[in-house]
Amino acid sequence: MSVTDSGCGMTPEVVARIFEPFFTTKAPGRGTGLGLAMVHSAGKQNHGAIRVESGLGRGTCFRIFPPRAQA
Repeated sequence: MSVTDSGCGMTPEVVARIFEPFFTTKAPGRGTGLGLAMVHSAGKQNHGAIRVESGLGRGTCFRIFPPRAQA
């Protein structure tokens, strides 16, 4: 599954840190920075993955890869 926007995008420095707990680009008091860290952790623990592609002026695309079903 992928989610894409046409917003302002992120710098490579921000992309490199977005899955860190408590990392946020929001002003103090406007968010905790736990959302993406939790999604990344839950996916990894269940053998899935999440990838992000972004660039300034290009927007951002998150690709979510759920775990494979076991037969």
